Amino acid sequence: MIRLIIPLLSAFIFLPTCMFGQDRPVFGDEKVLAEIEGIAYYVYNAYPDSANLKIDEMEKRFPTHPVIPMMRAMNIAWQDQPIRTTSPSFPAHKAQLLRTINLAEAMLEKNPDDVEGLFFEMSAHGLLAEYFAREGSYMKSISEAKKTYDLITQTMQMTRESPEFYFLAGLYNYFREKYPERHPVYSPFMWFFKSGDKELGLHQLDSAVFQSKIVKAEAHLYTAYIYLRYENMPDSAEYYIKKLNKEYPRNSYFKAKYIESLVLKNNYDKAMPMVKTFLRDPQPYYRMCGEVYTGLYQEKVKGSDIEAERYYAKAIMTGDKEPDRGEYYRSLAYLGMGRIMERREQFSVAIKYYEMAADIDENDLVTEEAEERLDRIN
Repeated sequence: MIRLIIPLLSAFIFLPTCMFGQDRPVFGDEKVLAEIEGIAYYVYNAYPDSANLKIDEMEKRFPTHPVIPMMRAMNIAWQDQPIRTTSPSFPAHKAQLLRTINLAEAMLEKNPDDVEGLFFEMSAHGLLAEYFAREGSYMKSISEAKKTYDLITQTMQMTRESPEFYFLAGLYNYFREKYPERHPVYSPFMWFFKSGDKELGLHQLDSAVFQSKIVKAEAHLYTAYIYLRYENMPDSAEYYIKKLNKEYPRNSYFKAKYIESLVLKNNYDKAMPMVKTFLRDPQPYYRMCGEVYTGLYQEKVKGSDIEAERYYAKAIMTGDKEPDRGEYYRSLAYLGMGRIMERREQFSVAIKYYEMAADIDENDLVTEEAEERLDRIN
């Protein structure tokens, strides 16, 4: 789920003060911002038709503004989370991002310092960079990053913060340092990005959670994700994701992250009712989520290796239907199968599962356990 945020966010932090005094038909109008916030509610709460109706209404007033295709792009993406380049909806999503870039470029041709043109062009390039990074197309990803960064190299001497920009600055400060740590393949390309500060980044994200309007949901989600996958602090993660799950109860992705925070705290009593609903989910990604957490419950709470193995195996088979999604759930299933095989003294099979878990894991805890068990067996 974590985006290659660096190319996008490096831009937002260094927008010059003078740019904020210029005409901003979207960002400078509180009524329009409130309207966008309302559309975001429909997007996140799985009412895509309602979101499209509201976007259509706004398009009548802003027919050539990049905010329109950007909202359409996000509406498409949130119907198919976590979206990948191989997802059926990706071509339509990408088309809206490219339209966003074209309209933003038209604004920048008229005024190279147009803050809204910069915002939306950089946003679209940043998202494309994320998708290319996720699929392993590193040079394409860096190319999108370079396009984004080149837009604002002339503006890096002055700063201006607003509640919405706390989110962007926080993500940049945190992931500028953390992303190359977790993904060393990008380290050689980081030299031209200004250094970040992880502690400051977390503080800025917290400010965005409480003060922003448009990016409030994203601020909650990313802050929770950082505490889940990078900081290994499920108590902190639960605080943020619980609020999202309450406000957007129809959002399966938020629910999955809430379950993750509960399971990491071994709070299966609260997690399992939600887990059971995923066992019947038509989407393989969420069904795999339900199956792997049921496997963990059977193994850790019920002490049944037989039932745990059955659900882990089901999760792996379900995950095979969408091999480009659910790496974390797949790693949990491999790790669980490895533990079961190790207890049965089928060490060669256990080793294979542990190696697969460490190879695809997105969480340091899974990798650490897999490697520790491999060292012990070997």
